[in-house]
Amino acid sequence: MTTATFKLSSPLKTHDGVVNELNLRTPKARLIVKHGDPFTIRPVKNDKGETESHEYVYDNKSMLQFAADMTGVDDLILSDLSVSDFMRLRGAITNIILELVPDKNPSEQPGI
Repeated sequence: MTTATFKLSSPLKTHDGVVNELNLRTPKARLIVKHGDPFTIRPVKNDKGETESHEYVYDNKSMLQFAADMTGVDDLILSDLSVSDFMRLRGAITNIILELVPDKNPSEQPGI
């Protein structure tokens, strides 16, 4: 089942030919078990120690494995993405994962 279509800024040569977009499927829990969390959300505190925002800390190796599983494209091929495409893909995967969480407020998620 495709969750989202990700348009590339430059074509990517795959085993199935050249593609201009990647279809992202819903990630499965086994990916976290096998590769760890692709990102964590850390609170950013002000001078008073109060949380004023959150920042994402990415594990790019884990994220690449998530991308490979979610797209069906080998991680070696995905490693040829431009940096800008990879960072945008990373953001798209983050959004898909967070949409799977019932409460989208990252400060109220368990384990944060």
